[in-house]
Amino acid sequence: MKSIGMFLSFFVILQVMWCEGCRKDEREGLLSLNSRFRFPFSWEWGGTDCCEWKGVECNATTGRVAKLDLSCWNCYPGMQKYINWHLNYSEFFVFKDLKSLNLSNSLIVGSSDNNKGLKNLEVLDLSFNNLNGAKILSSLDGFSSLKSIYLKFSFDPSSFHGFETLSSKLPNLEVLDMSDNPLTNEILPFLGRFSSLKELYLAGTQLDSDLHRNIGLCSMLMNLEVLDLSENNFNDSDIAYALSGLSSLKSLNLGDIQLTPRSILSLSKLSSLEILDLTRNQLNESIMWRLGNDGFTWPTGLQVLGLSGNKFSNKVLSSLTGLRFLKSLDLSNNQLEGSLDISGLSTFTSLKMLDLSFNQINNFV
Repeated sequence: MKSIGMFLSFFVILQVMWCEGCRKDEREGLLSLNSRFRFPFSWEWGGTDCCEWKGVECNATTGRVAKLDLSCWNCYPGMQKYINWHLNYSEFFVFKDLKSLNLSNSLIVGSSDNNKGLKNLEVLDLSFNNLNGAKILSSLDGFSSLKSIYLKFSFDPSSFHGFETLSSKLPNLEVLDMSDNPLTNEILPFLGRFSSLKELYLAGTQLDSDLHRNIGLCSMLMNLEVLDLSENNFNDSDIAYALSGLSSLKSLNLGDIQLTPRSILSLSKLSSLEILDLTRNQLNESIMWRLGNDGFTWPTGLQVLGLSGNKFSNKVLSSLTGLRFLKSLDLSNNQLEGSLDISGLSTFTSLKMLDLSFNQINNFV
């Protein structure tokens, strides 16, 4: 009888804590958030199982909330009165196992420093907000478990004070997205302190031709596998040479950076590359043939090559050599027209995807 009584007590406790797959305390926490912000999609949060509510994902084993996607919650008509709110991390403390929090495009202008209750958070997305950088950066002190942080299009030009110490606060960071923020080259040495970084996104950040002076950055980011430098201005630098020390680099985006022939020549040194995007760089067959005569070869393991928005014409396939492992080739939006000779495809023995859209091709011969 005693064992039966203990079992019933345990069962009652479980019933109090859980509501059909959702913990009662976490359900109340979500309802509290909903009551404060009046999420426009709250009508879908029906039933008692909060794990089924929009924007909520739970751990299948524990039933605890593991992921919250509250992005763009005030993008809907009638939500403008919640514009420019300050993020209070304590409102999320009830979610003990929360690993991913997406608050992108939510018109956040600042945050509290009280984040000690989010010890398991691994992914934080604050992109497309209007943040005071110094305040937000100082609030990241308690996020030592953070592995990915997305800050795309979020800062004003004068708000990066404190970035120089961010690496010590986030020792396990693997993904950093600072795209579309007005940075300067002065930030680069501080980026080099993120020794665990595997992915770095700096597209549209106004970096310029002096990047090659920060070549020491490469020696510190030895684990970097993905780098996006697209939509910057490197028209007077050998950007590829400046990156040649990134021995683990697998994916590189140099789209729309006014790439120089000198930089293209240095791409041969990036031997570990598998994905390369050279979109919108004014490239054509003449440039590629000339580089070939100067000793240029594509990285031997290249599998994906993006050449969209360049000036290649109908002889493009014959100008692209040494790509026997290439699986995907994007030649969309170039100057291909009329009858296209595709006999050159015979050299692309591994090719599975070829994009020729937005050209003026009539037929293939």
